[in-house]
Amino acid sequence: MKGFKRLRSKPVVCKRALSKDELQRAFAFFGSTPSYDDNLFISILLTGFHALLRLGELVWPDNTELQTYRKLSMRATIKVDANMFEYLLPAHKADLFFEGNCVIIKRSVNSPDPHTTFCTYLKRRNTLFPLRPELWLRTCGTIPTRAWFMHRLRTIFPRDIAGHSMRARGATSLAAAGVLPATIQALGRWSSDAWLVYIHKHPALLSAMLCDGCSLHDGPVTLAPT
Repeated sequence: MKGFKRLRSKPVVCKRALSKDELQRAFAFFGSTPSYDDNLFISILLTGFHALLRLGELVWPDNTELQTYRKLSMRATIKVDANMFEYLLPAHKADLFFEGNCVIIKRSVNSPDPHTTFCTYLKRRNTLFPLRPELWLRTCGTIPTRAWFMHRLRTIFPRDIAGHSMRARGATSLAAAGVLPATIQALGRWSSDAWLVYIHKHPALLSAMLCDGCSLHDGPVTLAPT
């Protein structure tokens, strides 16, 4: 069976990780406009990048039969201070018991800063929709979908950049900064070593990570449920 899988298997197709220059370009393009929806898009992009979120954890699927409030982040769970913001991710792919996780994003000294961008969005969202419970809302009052997000993404990036590109770039940046593999796995809520496919760097980077005193085979590490 193993030999058959090697002969007949299809290659893994990974979308390219966003580069820092591309993230800056997206911020310059969408972050400088007065459009509320552009502010919403760049907030989702930066939040997904810094929290290693899947696109499906930020927007609704296009298939209406798969849209459920059970997996939707709510405004009431938001906590903001001068240095960070956090909110509850009620459910995700690796959350077998649907206990949820707390997403925490700190202020960045580098531009673009996700904290400032998010606070700007939150203030405008609260003004437009003070009584709505959902965290992410478009100008028309609907929840952003994958098609809506991808339409904006396609205006500045080629097709090899997709929703998972921000998650891949976030993992790559943490690895390059010397963050331990177990920490990256926990931050990204991966239940296995499958996250290694996102490390778009020279194998020497992986070798250095393995020498940091944290084995990749010590078992899955996840964030504590809220």
